[in-house]
Amino acid sequence: MFKQFVKKYNLPKYRTSQLYTQYYRNLIGSWDDLTTWSKDLREKLKKDIPFSKLIYISTNISKDGNTQKVLFKTVKGNLIESVLIKEKDRNTVCVSCMSGCPVGCIFCATGQMGLNELLDSQQILDQILYFSRELKLKNERVTNIVYMGMGEPMLNLKNVSLSIKDITDKEKMGFSKRRVTVSTSGYIQPLRQFLNMNLGVKIAISLHAPNQKLRDILMPTVSKSNSLKDLFNILDEYSNRKNKRITYEYVLLRGMNDSVENAKELANLLKDRLALVNLINYNEVDCLPFKKSKNTILFKKILEERGITCTIRKSLGEDIKGACGQLAS
Repeated sequence: MFKQFVKKYNLPKYRTSQLYTQYYRNLIGSWDDLTTWSKDLREKLKKDIPFSKLIYISTNISKDGNTQKVLFKTVKGNLIESVLIKEKDRNTVCVSCMSGCPVGCIFCATGQMGLNELLDSQQILDQILYFSRELKLKNERVTNIVYMGMGEPMLNLKNVSLSIKDITDKEKMGFSKRRVTVSTSGYIQPLRQFLNMNLGVKIAISLHAPNQKLRDILMPTVSKSNSLKDLFNILDEYSNRKNKRITYEYVLLRGMNDSVENAKELANLLKDRLALVNLINYNEVDCLPFKKSKNTILFKKILEERGITCTIRKSLGEDIKGACGQLAS
């Protein structure tokens, strides 16, 4: 986008550096603030490139003040939600890569929307930049980025990968690759392509079931055409090649996937693998019948007794429907 502008007006290379510094690092609030460029050049920029491709609608802040959910609208009129999560010395932006989601996991509010629109790479970046500018006013900054908002990243592979390159580009946002995590439900072919790109970011797999039969029930769209066997073949090859641990996300649904037998089966599935299980207490939503598990601590204990590293994700933003699985416009 910016390179095309520079080429169009035959600008010297240093103009690109000035633009990147002001836009990505100094976090200017409009093109008028790009004062290292002449007014005439700024006017051309305003005419050719919108400062943001998302329209701000509203903000919800949790009672404890640690979670901020922002509603945006695209130029096509579709709604998306993004979340800022504040924990001690960490400020994490949970970005969306779609308006809605086509995967349709039966326990996820976003999946009930269906797919409205794929976001382009700039719209993904605009979410991060919005929160970066907000935090700058408090002398704070975004420290972590997770692709865990609306949408399935592997079904928007081109734009997700382009946005990651901009996020981790030292001349642009300059984020450490270790501070970027991409969560996917496991679409095998695009996941293989993504892993082969060697972008260096962390991978989280939305597993939610220890066997194929149960996964077919909970995640029918992705599971029935992307088997656990094939998924683990790819993940094992990647983990062995990179010697990297993979995070497996597991939402505990009362009476569905939270039994002692489920825990033992999950432990057997991940035995001898470089794995971290991130247990997630289900965040209830009005439009779905599922309930929080009462077996979270027991489930964790069973995994740990069998040598599986396990954590329980702290749920933040549930009171503003900003927690995992609750985003829905």
